[in-house]
Amino acid sequence: MALPRRLLLAALLPPGAAAAHDARLEVAGAIAPPMPRWLALQDLDALGAAELVTRTPWTRGPQRFGGLALARLLAALEARGETLHVLALNDHAASMPVAATLADGAFLATRRDGRPLAVREGGPFWIVFPSSRRPELDTAAHRQRSVRQVRRLELA
Repeated sequence: MALPRRLLLAALLPPGAAAAHDARLEVAGAIAPPMPRWLALQDLDALGAAELVTRTPWTRGPQRFGGLALARLLAALEARGETLHVLALNDHAASMPVAATLADGAFLATRRDGRPLAVREGGPFWIVFPSSRRPELDTAAHRQRSVRQVRRLELA
């Protein structure tokens, strides 16, 4: 009995790697058509990969995140909403004002230390703020907006 190639490859990868690699971010709401959009890791990378080194309340020491500025993603999608609703894999949700969130330097992390974020590491996507560079962002409101395991963004 032959195993499907995808299943065989997934069995050979470290736990969580296959899920992170295959992850897709859904973006819906007030964006340019087509809508909704499903963006894979390579789609996000094509928008301009960047790096953010910062501390988080959930990790030890400075972390090296790869991904892109949320402002860059929203500009590429021609987003025109005033509120960003974020939904995580575990159905945790957060809403945030777009203008303030972008002004605070929100970053959509897709990798840590060069590897795609596994679900158990807060992936496949994680909204992170540059609180090491900007200590004023270390607030309860920003911790609430730092959604881990993001699966959907909706602009309203």
